Parts: sequence; structure tokens; C-alpha cells
Amino acid sequence: MPMLADIDDPPRSRSRELVVGILVALPLAALLLGLVLPALVDALLGGAKDFDDRLRQEDAYMQAVCTQAMSLPRDEALCECTLAVEFPALDCQAPFLAWSVARQSEHCAVPENEKASLSFCTCVQTVAERMGQAEDEDASFKAAQAYRNCQELPDAVYLPAIEAL
Repeated sequence: MPMLADIDDPPRSRSRELVVGILVALPLAALLLGLVLPALVDALLGGAKDFDDRLRQEDAYMQAVCTQAMSLPRDEALCECTLAVEFPALDCQAPFLAWSVARQSEHCAVPENEKASLSFCTCVQTVAERMGQAEDEDASFKAAQAYRNCQELPDAVYLPAIEAL
């Protein structure tokens, strides 16, 4: 509703400021939508994809160990879980990590292997010691979760091939 003061001194048009604001905001919004948002989406989905790929590899490895190269005294705890569930990579993480630490401890017991992967073997030995000091099986499985940190080391060694088991 116009006021009496507006008749003598009408308010100036704000369309110029609106156009300038739009011209400044459009490139910033385009930059955000074009660079930042896709990078954020890739980071989130890429991490999930990497996790999914790792779980698929672990799933296939566990299935192969339990169907092709099973040695009952060595693989009993792992295969008991793996053969009983549909998705072992999700449901059998604790036995798989404990089994992995045992296999990597055997690998690192060879002096040449330990020299080649010193930081990895030190990490595995520390995890194995903590598992040995655990009071019960649940505490041992909890201690085995630290093995994931060992896998991230630059000199990490992959689990042995199925044929080598």
C-alpha cells in the first residue's frame, strides 16, 4: 500500500540489485553443483562401493577356503560360520578376522617374510598377542578387529592363495 511519502519520493526499483544478485549467485551455484556436489557424491558412494567390493572378495575367499581347501583343525571355526549363513562376509567377520590373523602370523613367522613386511608383521604380531591375552572368545574377536588397521599399511600382505593353503 503506497504511503504519502512514496508519492513525493517514490522508492527506487530493486530490479537492478536483483539482476546483479542473480548474476553473482548463478556462477557460484553452478560451481557448487558442477564440482563440489559430484565430488561429495563420489566420495560417499565410492567408499560404499569399495566396502562392497571388499566384502565380495572376502565372501568368495571364505567360500573357497571352506569348499576347496578346508583343513578341519585350522578352519573349523571359520567354516562353521561360513557354511551356515547366506552372507559370510557380513555375518562371519569375527571368525574371519581371527582366522586371518592366524594365517598372517604363520606368514610373518618366516624371517624373510618379516623383513619384507616389517611394519605389517609387527602389527599382526601385536594383534595376535592381544588376542592371546584376551579372557574369552568374544574379547579375542574384539581384539582381532585391530587387524583391519594392519591391512591398511603400505607393506601389507594379502591372505595366502587358496592353492597355498
